[in-house]
Amino acid sequence: MGFSLNVLGWIRNVAGQIFGTKTAARPPSPEPVLLDFDHYNKQPGLFQEFHFSERATRYVMDETLWRDFEAFYRAPQALSWWLITGKAGSGKSRAALEFCRALKTGKAEFCFTDETAEPVEIKPVSDEDASAWKAGFLNLTGTPFSTWKDWKPEQHTLLIFDRASRHYNDDSRLCTGWQDGEDVRHRFNVAEIIKLLVTKAEQGDFGPFHVRLLLLEREYQQLDRDWYRDMCVDSSLHFREKPTPLPPVTPKGLFRIAQDVWKNTDDVLDEPCATSDVFLEKLCSVDSDQRPLFTMLLATAMTTDGGAEFAFTQQDVLKLALQNGYGRILRLAGEESAAQAMRILALSTLTGGRLGACDLDKNHALWNSGLGYAANGEEGIFYPCPVEPELLGESFILDDMKQDGIPEDMRIGDDEMRALIVKAWETCSPEVAYFFECCGQDFSADPTWIKTRLLNCRLTDVDAPLYMRTAVNLVACFNKGQLSAAQKIYEHMNSLGNAGMFCHERAEVATNLIRIYCEAGMFDEASPVFLIMNTLGESEDVRHCRAAASVYLVGGLCKAGELVRARVMFEGALAFEEAEEYRNPKALALISLINGYAKAGDFDEARELFESLTTYGDSEAIRLLRAKASVNMILYYCKAGHLKEALAIRESMQALGDEAKVREEIIKASKFFDFFAATKQPGSEEARPVAASA
Repeated sequence: MGFSLNVLGWIRNVAGQIFGTKTAARPPSPEPVLLDFDHYNKQPGLFQEFHFSERATRYVMDETLWRDFEAFYRAPQALSWWLITGKAGSGKSRAALEFCRALKTGKAEFCFTDETAEPVEIKPVSDEDASAWKAGFLNLTGTPFSTWKDWKPEQHTLLIFDRASRHYNDDSRLCTGWQDGEDVRHRFNVAEIIKLLVTKAEQGDFGPFHVRLLLLEREYQQLDRDWYRDMCVDSSLHFREKPTPLPPVTPKGLFRIAQDVWKNTDDVLDEPCATSDVFLEKLCSVDSDQRPLFTMLLATAMTTDGGAEFAFTQQDVLKLALQNGYGRILRLAGEESAAQAMRILALSTLTGGRLGACDLDKNHALWNSGLGYAANGEEGIFYPCPVEPELLGESFILDDMKQDGIPEDMRIGDDEMRALIVKAWETCSPEVAYFFECCGQDFSADPTWIKTRLLNCRLTDVDAPLYMRTAVNLVACFNKGQLSAAQKIYEHMNSLGNAGMFCHERAEVATNLIRIYCEAGMFDEASPVFLIMNTLGESEDVRHCRAAASVYLVGGLCKAGELVRARVMFEGALAFEEAEEYRNPKALALISLINGYAKAGDFDEARELFESLTTYGDSEAIRLLRAKASVNMILYYCKAGHLKEALAIRESMQALGDEAKVREEIIKASKFFDFFAATKQPGSEEARPVAASA
């Protein structure tokens, strides 16, 4: 067949030369590069059994999630995108991998329930067109932005954007060799890629084919980026208006995962846990979210000597997995190269695989160790794979490495780890920033690593804004359990540069520190931080932060019963703000005051403040807040026996509008009033108060 085509091509060229109509060969259309998990495992031989691409355990798909996906790929639009969120280790990537395999093969290899293994029928996009899909995880770093400008799909295509926000607004310096002369601000920018594809879809560049973009990310609200809002360019292209949280795995499904782990372990003849109840009890002590990754880690830990009886913690199962990994590094790299391998893996892990390429002789122990791969055609270039899954990679960097079983020369001390972090940051700061933001989400309960891994790094002024944004995002993840770490970050930020630098970032961290102080009831400590915010200028960003901090302080003081201080704070920090954008925070703080006075039995003051809410405008947001405040007033009045006043407020709520959320509050108010009114009838028993959301 190949010979015949060559002959035909030769005839066409000769004819073109004779008749002057030589046809130029059509250049191949650029294609997005997909990760090939069949030939490039993320961590072969190291933590392969925990990586989703290995498919080491059976998979039970939530039926609702599958039906949503079925509607997603069968939708009539040429282009549609969908965001699925969930914590690290919850199974987002595994679900997406099963979607891809089902579309490419037309057959699902999972079931909907824990009792049956009936395959799921995959329906074609339409009755007339049952062509195969191209589906896979997009290799963003290997797909230049110019690819998207010229790309025209030749079949239905599903692209998985894993860790989507990692590549949002990636405009800092990148590792030399990745830029290829392109505008690096667009190379990895997911939002820009989607906007471009929207334009191409509107122009009909996709022809008869469907393009589906599935984005995977953690709890996106915690990340201080506008990437999700930026991509809302056309609501008709959203499969769902809001991100879809990944459904949790059922208890039976979790136990099946554990059983698969035990079945694949050669050293264990019997299951370490005979019943699912016993195993799930152990899992809850390790991970309250009961994520599949921790299920696998715990099941593996239980195969060790005495593991079936040991009460593991989350740190225990992570350290045990890492300890096994260190042993594999020693075995794969050899004694002479093990220490070098550890440090190269650390650089690669910090930068998501974007840094760590090393010139090695082909006879070097690492070359064929399975700890990385060699780029085709590049003699002597070794690319180490990052330690994955993410939770293991983060634990690898944050771990003190003083545990038993790690040879002394393989350990990376705190000073050396800080030096590696600085080196990674100087070359690939966006990836390092994302890495530490994820650490803040996953390991905020034990933030001792803040000092040893991040804050004491003496960074240059280059990328200082990104460093400050990382600090802001970390503190946003913290609560009163991480007060000490938040204080350290706040103090460190104030020590960098002069007083006029990074006022917005400092104000944001101060706002979150005040929030944490208020959660802990430490108002005397919060007040000086608020006063310092007054020295950061009068920009709109700083003023918005001060308004938010005021809301936290007023709310916290009211809950603590310190109404005089709360009123002074409200009058001094918020009451004078007349601009429309301050009406919502003013209303939130005012509702805290109303609740505080009503709870204290001062209904005259509470009612006067409640009536003043009518001066805050008529926007939907304000009317919703007024509705919530009305529900609270009705509750307080009813509990005090003032049914007449409660009835008057309930009737006044009818004028607040017909929006769905407002109507929900009106219905709630009516139910509460009717309930309390019935309990106040002669002979009725006193009912327990019902709390309303403020």
